[in-house]
Amino acid sequence: MSDNTILRLLESAARRRETLARVTDALRLVDGAGDGMDGLVLERYGRHFSAQVFDRRWLDKSDILTAFLKEHFGALYFIVKDRSGRASPEDFGKLLWLNEAPAAAVVRENGLNFSVDLDDALNCGLFLDMRRNRDIVSGYAAGRRVLNCFAYTCSFGVYCRARGARAAVNVDVSRKSLERGRANYRLNGLEPSRNEMIRADAAEYLKRAPGRRNSFGLVILDPPSFARHENGVFSVRRDMPGLVASAIKVLEPGGCLFVSTNLSGMTKSALTAMFKAGSAGRKFERLDSFGQDTDFTGSGTDRRGCLTTLLARF
Repeated sequence: MSDNTILRLLESAARRRETLARVTDALRLVDGAGDGMDGLVLERYGRHFSAQVFDRRWLDKSDILTAFLKEHFGALYFIVKDRSGRASPEDFGKLLWLNEAPAAAVVRENGLNFSVDLDDALNCGLFLDMRRNRDIVSGYAAGRRVLNCFAYTCSFGVYCRARGARAAVNVDVSRKSLERGRANYRLNGLEPSRNEMIRADAAEYLKRAPGRRNSFGLVILDPPSFARHENGVFSVRRDMPGLVASAIKVLEPGGCLFVSTNLSGMTKSALTAMFKAGSAGRKFERLDSFGQDTDFTGSGTDRRGCLTTLLARF
């Protein structure tokens, strides 16, 4: 692919996202084949940029990519994560192509602020593909207690608190992620109560919660597709129905349950079947939910761009 062709495709991708850029400065700028650039995922975080390279040919295009980002966005930082031919997503090389600022930054999304660190492993602190779901799901949070399981850096919790939730209990096994969640709260003028950040295995917390007379008006389940823990291995295909069953036990009457997964090949019908299996015959009203936002132009076309969600009221 010639440099002129790459430049034309980059300009087209940026134009395609101009409307979205009015509400956020954190978005996927290039989504591989969906933008005609197979093997390249390029994300914007304000004036910071991160690329995931799945085809090593893109490593030879550092000059044109960097020049484009500087000219069009005033880029200050650009890190490239080489994921070509690696054994796992965690095993990748980093190349720093532009270093005029620290790796950490603060981005805006729908009027809220979030911290990111582009040099922090593969995930920088904010999952861009959940943007639309954060917006929709938090619309059901006002006046409710929210349980945010597998909370990561608590972006759902921030949205829900900012939109009137009485409390948002964020549960994650990672102390580091919860500390970053506290920072996100502070960035938005929010103060977590003593019990809003809980370091625990979310599945185990859900099992214990009913005995502690915990109840919630909104429960958010966004587990990893696979994860190792003290009691074995978590698998969405095997364990999601049990998670749903546990979540329903802590739901208040009329409460809402949101479930999502990035598992490749998961269809809405398959997730609905898991949901029904976990609900043990209880009736629910399916509400609106969405997959990835418009910047994910290749959504659902390959294993790197999958998100399946379900939002329901019981």
